Amino acid sequence: MLNPSVDPFPGRSATDDPPMARALPVSSWVAAPTASPDGIRAASVILPTHNDGGNIGPLLDRLLEEPCVGEIVVVASACSDQTVPIARERAAGAAGRIRLYVEPVRTGKAAAVNFGVTRSSLTYVVIVSGDVLPEPGAIAAVVDALDEPGVGMAGGRPVPVNGAGSTLGHAVHLLWGLHHRLAMRQPKLGEMIALRREAADLLPRTSVDEATFQAMLESAGWKSRYVPEAVVANRGPGTMRDFVKQRRQINTGHLWLRHREGYTVASLHVGLLVREFCAEVLSRDSTRRPRSMSGTGAAVGMELWARLLARWDYLRGREQHVWDMVASTKDPARGANGLGAGDGERLEG
Repeated sequence: MLNPSVDPFPGRSATDDPPMARALPVSSWVAAPTASPDGIRAASVILPTHNDGGNIGPLLDRLLEEPCVGEIVVVASACSDQTVPIARERAAGAAGRIRLYVEPVRTGKAAAVNFGVTRSSLTYVVIVSGDVLPEPGAIAAVVDALDEPGVGMAGGRPVPVNGAGSTLGHAVHLLWGLHHRLAMRQPKLGEMIALRREAADLLPRTSVDEATFQAMLESAGWKSRYVPEAVVANRGPGTMRDFVKQRRQINTGHLWLRHREGYTVASLHVGLLVREFCAEVLSRDSTRRPRSMSGTGAAVGMELWARLLARWDYLRGREQHVWDMVASTKDPARGANGLGAGDGERLEG
């Protein structure tokens, strides 16, 4: 069970926190007050984290700088590094805006998000992974998107900080660029998502939580919105083994989501995937350079292998509710305090 390590509301137990509403159809939506007295929208940020000590400090500092962030609920799951001490230090100086909960045993990101959301109190809920860093204004951009009629969920654009000069770095940038193109066609949200409380439902135990949220909301009549200007920096895998490992876990979750909910994410539409992949490859100036060509080949090979392994996992009935940590995505940017969009080469797509 999760126990509060830092809580600005002494004397209040976890059971006193307001429960999260079940998912409501879009026709039942009624506008509610969403702004603070100074006119700025207030959002609850849920921050699930596991061993993100290299990034948690800069991430919390960034979130505290955002005027629309009213409260931050950190759920630290079985951390064995400096994540908890750093979060506790930031909470002590945040005038009650940060609450830290410590989970002694990992139960999966979905469980951590569920716990955090049920302890949030504001109309907007933003879920931010512990190993990313939103650019200034990105939180406000996804929250603003929720004001559009019928929109219950919005997400930003992940951009890798990995250098693109190596074969693997090129593969990472190619994949992220492809996902951007797919999301422009059919919203494909992750890493940082915003939700209206009226549209929220508790996540099932699944390994692909953002896609599950999206499936549930859209089945109830809500719309999803991709906000490409809301950039969130993250680190792609640093080894080919980690690349395949991460993509295998993601694709396995997508297969289970399609089986259970009848929801197909954009990357499982083969025709759309091939068309946008070709467009992404041809859009790059460096396509004909030997290293770029090898990076493109590596990306295709690793993705195909990961999908074959995911299919094998699915056929065996194997699904990981608790991901194996992809260690190389946790490394902070070289020479920097945590991640930053300027620490790597950002390629437009």
